Amino acid sequence: MKQPLRVGVIGAGMSGLFLGYHLKQAGLDFTIYEKRAAAGGTWDTNTYPGLHVDVLTRNYEFPFARSFHWTKRYAPGSEVRTYLQGFARNQDLLPHIRFGAEVVAAVWEDGAWQVTLADGSTATFDIVVAASGFLRMPSIPKVPGAETFGGRSFHSSQWDHTIDLSDRSLRYGVVGTGSSGVQITSALGKLGNEVTHFIRTPQWMQVKDNPPYSLWERIQMRIPRLAARYDARMAAVRVRTDGNETWRLVPGPDREEMKQRFLKMLHDEISDPELRAKFTPTEPLGVKRIAKTPDYYRVAQQPNVHPIFGGIQRVEPTGIVDDTGTLHELDVIVWATGFDAHAYMRPMNVVGPEGRTLDEAWREGVAAFRAIGVPEFPNFFLLCGPFAPVNSISIPTTLAHEVGYLMRLFDVIARTKRGYAPTRKATDAFLQTVLDALPGTTYSEGKNWYSQTVGVPVIWPFTRAQHEAQYAELEMNDFDAYPLETSKPRERSR
Repeated sequence: MKQPLRVGVIGAGMSGLFLGYHLKQAGLDFTIYEKRAAAGGTWDTNTYPGLHVDVLTRNYEFPFARSFHWTKRYAPGSEVRTYLQGFARNQDLLPHIRFGAEVVAAVWEDGAWQVTLADGSTATFDIVVAASGFLRMPSIPKVPGAETFGGRSFHSSQWDHTIDLSDRSLRYGVVGTGSSGVQITSALGKLGNEVTHFIRTPQWMQVKDNPPYSLWERIQMRIPRLAARYDARMAAVRVRTDGNETWRLVPGPDREEMKQRFLKMLHDEISDPELRAKFTPTEPLGVKRIAKTPDYYRVAQQPNVHPIFGGIQRVEPTGIVDDTGTLHELDVIVWATGFDAHAYMRPMNVVGPEGRTLDEAWREGVAAFRAIGVPEFPNFFLLCGPFAPVNSISIPTTLAHEVGYLMRLFDVIARTKRGYAPTRKATDAFLQTVLDALPGTTYSEGKNWYSQTVGVPVIWPFTRAQHEAQYAELEMNDFDAYPLETSKPRERSR
């Protein structure tokens, strides 16, 4: 008697939990591997002061798991972590999760995936899904002398909680102007700490208040009919303040209008024209992900906060030397320098049929069919993979589109007992459509973390409606079929 399909999921962050919920609803046999000791992914890893989401909290929930514990319109990171870990518990996903289990290899053998963990144990799956996220591998620049620093130095995702934030004698240096750098500088500055913020290039920032939810808002969220109206009102507010999605995609009048709004925010926040000029970005609006902050500009003007514009020459035992040769003495250096957005599940070794590795497939740059599959790697799928809309569409919405598509494909796999990988033709056609559109978008007008070494921004260059539409129909002509050995005994790694 043939055994039911088994699905191996790598990562118990937002993507892995979202998929796990649907696998459980479908009654499939699955295991989620999480190398950390808790669920939550990036929200369990990142615990730095000031962390909060930069999309509306209501848009960051799973639509099938509303929560009412949120305190602010843009939730603190600790609340997102609580939400995700509570979701895993409440949906009875914990029995399916193996914590402290890092997957180091997945090899296609005899029509199934042989998964190997860091402890040497193995398991066999018909389907493997990499839900490992795109913000998991810290990126720290190679600055001369960094290893000589005599204080404490760490990446923002590896916050040292032995540091006493109430110790005003400590001098902090924050390197990086993305959301992490902005949030950390604001939080430390408001606490009264001495902070030097190193700004290689000024970043576009959107000044947005982050008010606590009122009692009336909390009541509305609990009543479905009122909640629908509330969400519609907030969507209208978001469009008024953030503009429509076209300005984020292509240059033109919409983007110019938004640029003038941003410049007015900057003018209203910083009265000193010399300082305001230093904070004014020179790159086009939208090239990089825009940081949202209620108070960074005001905090940056406090006497205990020191914005330093320009590059870094080197690190010395006592601090950082900027590109003017000035030494800034520090006790703590925080590298808020982002992540390798193109690592995905790597350094995990993925080997498909005929011994071809994923590293070989991606030698000239990462790519995937509709962000979820790679040619010649049957039944190996990704969530939020290459060319997913990681800058323009909320992750839960992206996952709803991707997972809905994959669950229909899983039904076909179960019914036909075959493995499926995107065809080269379908993948090339998808990539060509994307690559044809990218040169005309904002994303191609400068350097950003979406770009890879070959210079192509790995980002979805179209609208939310177009993203949803590409998953509307499952066309099996887009896939090659492979034999699937469902009768092979399953080795348990428990």
